[in-house]
Amino acid sequence: MKRSKTQAERLVALDQLLRNNKYPNCTSFAEEWEISTKTAQRDIDFLKDRMGAPVEYDALERGYYYTESTFMMPAVQMNEGELAALLMGSKALEQFQGTPMAEKLKAVFEKLSIFLPDNITVRPEELFSHFSFISPPAMPISAKVWTVVVQALENRQMIEIVYRNWSGEKTARVAPVHLANLQGDWYLFAQYEEHANFRQLALARIQSIKLLSKKAEIKGTFDPKKELSNTFSKIAGDNKAFHVTVQFHPEIAVSVQERQWHPEQKVKNLKGGGVEISFEAKGDIEIKRWVMAYGRYAKVKSPKWLKDEIAEEVRAML
Repeated sequence: MKRSKTQAERLVALDQLLRNNKYPNCTSFAEEWEISTKTAQRDIDFLKDRMGAPVEYDALERGYYYTESTFMMPAVQMNEGELAALLMGSKALEQFQGTPMAEKLKAVFEKLSIFLPDNITVRPEELFSHFSFISPPAMPISAKVWTVVVQALENRQMIEIVYRNWSGEKTARVAPVHLANLQGDWYLFAQYEEHANFRQLALARIQSIKLLSKKAEIKGTFDPKKELSNTFSKIAGDNKAFHVTVQFHPEIAVSVQERQWHPEQKVKNLKGGGVEISFEAKGDIEIKRWVMAYGRYAKVKSPKWLKDEIAEEVRAML
């Protein structure tokens, strides 16, 4: 005879019986675990309705069975601290606005929670009340665009998109190769049909999308580390990297040094309390905006063309 303290133990045992074609029913399972038939029925319903298990009743065998042998129950072991970290991570992920990903997190954590021991007492609603995550404004993404892009990536299929940028809307067929979140916004790296280079597309700018039956034939190899290396903010891809050096006034030197603007940045303390930051990166527009955000407290030392562009921008503002 077995006495269970948690439903999780019973669910694991029930899964094994179903997987081994033992055809358990409410009566037999209740007797084995010394529980009521109503509790046994609730366990079966929980496995089917809450965990999505393909459970059906066989009248001839007088018991339940799996209609899909490939179904697997999640097997998770974690302590209270790990659960708290996971829940906080889910709260942070919710800030990626416009993706269906955050909506599914709650269901995932509910499934994980049934495998935790009874002494785990973290209440998500209480934990979330002590922490806040406020992210920069993100471009919203339609659920259909997200779903089709992920499906195309998984199955290596072409997609047809209507893409909107500064010049208007254009229809194109592309082969998706990689999805990346850069500073809170989602970007798709894809190869246009009959082209060999990889382009960076903002998911939020895809106005409509259609999954094609044609398989994606990628020319060359896409290396995420290489493509995203030297990325400053959100600009990556084929853009050419350049070396930039900026000096900051002593009044803001401390706050500038507190952040890592680029993985390969070099920081040099200047006489008088100022600081110099240099790195090699892509994205002239993003870097220009970064420098201008500090106004008179930032001075471009190189490259000269960036210094000239900022000077021209200031004159235009005046």
